[in-house]
Amino acid sequence: MTVCLQGGGEFSPGCRPMDEQLLGYVDGPVVVTALAGAPGREYRTATDNGVRHFRACGAGEVIGAPDVREDTDGALRVLRTARLLVLPGGSPARLLTALRTSPVGQHVLDLVADGGAVMGASAGAMVLGAWTVLPERPGPDGELGLEEGLGLVPGVAVVPHWRTGASRSDWLRALAGAPAPLTVLGLPEESGLLVQGAKAGIASAVGQHATRVVSEDRDVPVGEELSL
Repeated sequence: MTVCLQGGGEFSPGCRPMDEQLLGYVDGPVVVTALAGAPGREYRTATDNGVRHFRACGAGEVIGAPDVREDTDGALRVLRTARLLVLPGGSPARLLTALRTSPVGQHVLDLVADGGAVMGASAGAMVLGAWTVLPERPGPDGELGLEEGLGLVPGVAVVPHWRTGASRSDWLRALAGAPAPLTVLGLPEESGLLVQGAKAGIASAVGQHATRVVSEDRDVPVGEELSL
């Protein structure tokens, strides 16, 4: 499997080196679908930004998929061509809902099982783990909501837009309530973790900044490996 979890700031010039590295593991079309964005202009803008970025990174064929919430058949025709599927940031709740109420969620799992690759940034990275915080869905006590993710990277939860010294205590409290222990990853913008291996056991820090393993209180410098 090949999965790239990114902390945000996707499609910026600073992301280009890690995305060019990711493309080295891709043997066919790149497809962008910005399902964490609202249908309409927001979806189209984020999808178009992703298409321009990956073309600038040297991808041979990059396609923006129709929004599956508006055109299921058209979206699936394009998504089935993907060897790298790109899920940009936005609302994790909106993205998780779109993946679970359409065939796209199963397609993500099938693509990786077939040797393809998935890149998720910010909300896109959050939903690929075992559990994810849903800031838009607080509980009755005001605490942040927590929901099971796709589990593509088992045992992991992502806190995006990580900055050293910034408090994300509300997110960490929510993740501490997961039914099983989690490896909590703090991913800065323009940075991420490239996860590879049949059981998602090998990962390396990529991008501009170190990955923070919050649950172990340590940093993994860019280029170094982490055992999940």
